[in-house]
Amino acid sequence: MIELAPNWKRSLAISRTILLAAGGYTTDATDIGALVTLPTTRWSRAGAPMPRVVEVPGGVLMRTGAANPGLARVLREYRREWDQSRMPILVAFAAQGARDWVTMAAQLEGVAGVGGIELHFNPTMDAPEAIRAVRAAAELPLLAKLDLDNARAIAADCATAGANALVIGRAPRGMRIVDGKAWYGRLYAPSVKPLVLRAVDEIRDWRSEIPLVACGGVQSAEDAREFLAAGGCAVEVDSAEWLEPGIAARMAKELGAD
Repeated sequence: MIELAPNWKRSLAISRTILLAAGGYTTDATDIGALVTLPTTRWSRAGAPMPRVVEVPGGVLMRTGAANPGLARVLREYRREWDQSRMPILVAFAAQGARDWVTMAAQLEGVAGVGGIELHFNPTMDAPEAIRAVRAAAELPLLAKLDLDNARAIAADCATAGANALVIGRAPRGMRIVDGKAWYGRLYAPSVKPLVLRAVDEIRDWRSEIPLVACGGVQSAEDAREFLAAGGCAVEVDSAEWLEPGIAARMAKELGAD
């Protein structure tokens, strides 16, 4: 078992090193360590206008605007399934809804099956202050998913503020010119892996006591092994699952056989 909330009053133990973060609220997979939900806000959001995905060599730029049905509807539709889940459910909070995080965390506190909360940050947010506020409202384990742009700079402060684990990290931002205009989005591509590997390695060097979950550019079990060798204790898989459904579970089984 891998403990993502060591020395905390509520355990977040996972049996596999692979976490599925492909943008849903349920999964049929049984061999993964945990399910990370679609980033969610308190109220429903229509999200960004179309197109939301633009191809780039070797990957895509994506901007969703945090489109989601809102936490109340999510709980109505999925609470029973979460209660019966054999793996922890980690409810992701979208950066666009940070002002409501305290309320959302309190609403999740007694929901069976919810093992923790993953807070998504961008560089404009005061991440330590947000973590302290959510920590005051809930005892659920907190994972802080940091932007690669500033993960190294704020990792220590996020841990001190009360994050039980750090997720390194959110997809880096990029841009293309589309129809003569700048189009901004987050980059999902295998080429992201070296950037994440370096960040995990550097943060591990000076913050060794907090669990690190690596995320970005994972396409195979061998990619996951590199992240574990760099100092991660678990790996989130997202875009690879979009391209090849079921790959996260296959990675988990392969790693479990090591």
